This record gives sequence, structure tokens and C-alpha cells, in this order.
Amino acid sequence: MTKEPLIRVGLITDGKPCIEDAGGGLLRISNLLIGHRFHWQRTLCILTEGRVEPLDEKEGNVETLLELPLERYVASVIGSEMNPQAHPEFLKAHAVISRSWALDKTLHRERYAHAAGRCDTATEITTWEDTEQHRGFDVCSDDHCQRYQGRGASLCAAAEEAVGSTRGMVLTDGNGGIADARFSKCCGGMTELFSTCWGDYDPPYLQAKEDPWCDLRRMDPDQRRRFMERTFKDYDSTTDFYRWTRSVAYPDITRRLRDRFGRDAGEVAGIEAIKRGPSGRISRLLVKAAAGEVVIGKELAVRRLLDESHLLSSAFDIEETPGGVRLHGRGWGHGVGLCQTGAAHMAEEGKSFREILEFYYPETKIEQIYH
Repeated sequence: MTKEPLIRVGLITDGKPCIEDAGGGLLRISNLLIGHRFHWQRTLCILTEGRVEPLDEKEGNVETLLELPLERYVASVIGSEMNPQAHPEFLKAHAVISRSWALDKTLHRERYAHAAGRCDTATEITTWEDTEQHRGFDVCSDDHCQRYQGRGASLCAAAEEAVGSTRGMVLTDGNGGIADARFSKCCGGMTELFSTCWGDYDPPYLQAKEDPWCDLRRMDPDQRRRFMERTFKDYDSTTDFYRWTRSVAYPDITRRLRDRFGRDAGEVAGIEAIKRGPSGRISRLLVKAAAGEVVIGKELAVRRLLDESHLLSSAFDIEETPGGVRLHGRGWGHGVGLCQTGAAHMAEEGKSFREILEFYYPETKIEQIYH
């Protein structure tokens, strides 16, 4: 590849898209939906470059696609996923993986044509949905793929420098293909295998490994607060997700099992982890109910069963309490690939973006595939 490609972004909006010409070659979208179905869900008014057109067939909350140059997309992703005040080496690392992830979707769409699965029997519901092939566009604008929040998110010298200095750089695997560079907010001390969360295979560069950089407890409270505020967006900058505790009532599990998974098994009376990945993330959870037992999997399904939005992660220990359970958890997100908390900490401690990527994606190389 010698020329920068275009990418097609499906815009997730709150209702019918509100799009108008903002002048200067920019568009204004006044109802972009972010954090869809997460606890930080909200709408934004954004400015964006690119060309919009309606989709031939509406997909969920997406009925409009935005086409723009890949580098402009990556610049916005960096400013949307992270605080542009974060360490420059961390932003460079994120630029490389966000570009890699997006290009992998645009160039290898056939890999994701069947990237979802569901096993629904009398005793088991195992369901997972990867960033599967969208209809008519490459990626969507929210956390299901990568956050795209328009031009305003990238108007920062540090973010622009991170993207410009890594222009065209991607991670490649041992066969020379573009790596599927997954990332999550906080691994909780160990990264996870791909197969715990999605399909039953494990790319050699997405290994489960201990991550001491994810632990910020050595910082004093003020240091930790400043680190989080300059690294993450305001709705991500809490410090309670390396280790956390949540109480869950059995009646709520009963209701979500029925409403979200279509299984009326009677009153739930207990849960038990029966399969975990190396980081402790649960991929199969046994639910004990009045009408019998049912297994729920994989990782995200477990999180959706145990929280009104999504539980921070499925890496938790279970303590029985009257009428429910108390969960003692670790991390935020699936834990596969780069840990944003750990990577930002590595940068703060003087590690380069190349060292960060080597740590989180062993057996990969950084290659510049266009200029």
C-alpha cells in the first residue's frame, strides 16, 4: 500500500441524524450518541471532516456513513479514546494500534463476516459478538469499534503530533498481515486471551501476561488522581476499577436472565464460575435457578447478566450474601491486548511507544505501509 486509504464510519446517532454544513469544509452533527448502553451514555454535537451519505439499509442506531481519510479518523480516535493531555509516547502507541485495528477491518472484512456466535440450549446460553462486518461501512463511531467524536476531539497539538509522527505505521504479525490490535481500559494486573472473549482461537501476539504497569496503587492519591485526569476522558477518569466491589441481588439476575437472554428459569439462588481465562475473567458462569441450572458465556454476556449496563469486567471472585452476591473484581474491560492504564503508566515512566507496543503485542513488528 502506498496511498492513504479512506475509511467509512457508521455514525451512531440519537434518533434521525441532525447534520448541517458548518462552513470551512466541515459538517456539524448535533446528536452523535456515545457510550451507547454504557453508564456514560450521552449525546454530543461535533464537527467533522468528510463526506456523508445515507446507508442503503439502516443498522440499529446507524443510518448514515461518514467517509474520510484514515489519518483524520485516527486523529479523532486518539482524542476521543484518551485525553489529549496524556503522555506523547502513549498517544503514539495508541495511534499505531488504532490505525492497525481500523485497517485490519477495512482490508480483511472477510475475517469478520461470521465473527459472532451463539449456543442456545436447555442448559447453556453462550453468546459473543465481535466487531463483526458491518453492512455498508467499515467501523462504527462508538465503543463497539473505536470512539470517533469528530474534529474537536483531535484539535490538540499532542494528538496531532502523535498521529503525524506515526503516519502510516501499523503493527504486523509474523506472516506480515496487519495485527488485530485489541485494547481495553484496565486489565487489572494480567492481560487476557482472545478466546476468553470472542472466537475459539488465540493470535500469538495477543497473549495473557502479567502487567505490573496497570497497578497505580504505588502512587499517592494526588498523583493517581492527576495521572487519571490527564490520561482519560472525564467520564473515564475515576480510580476505582483496578480493584472494585459490587453487590448484585438475585432478583436482578433473575430479571436480566429473562429479559436479556430470553430464559425464564425461575428465581436465581446462586452463581458459580466454571471456566476462567488466565487473568481470572469468567467465560462460563453457572446460574443456579429454581427451574434448573443454566450456563452463561462468554465474557461480555457474563458482564451484561450481572449489571444494568455492563459490569466493569468478568474477573471477579464471588462472595455469597443474603439475597445475592458481592463481587470482588479486577479491571475494566475485556483485558485483551494493550491495557490503556498500563501503557500510559509505562510512558510516564520513560518507556517509548515502541517499547510499549513490544510489551503488549509480542511477536509483532511496526511497519510503515504508506507515507
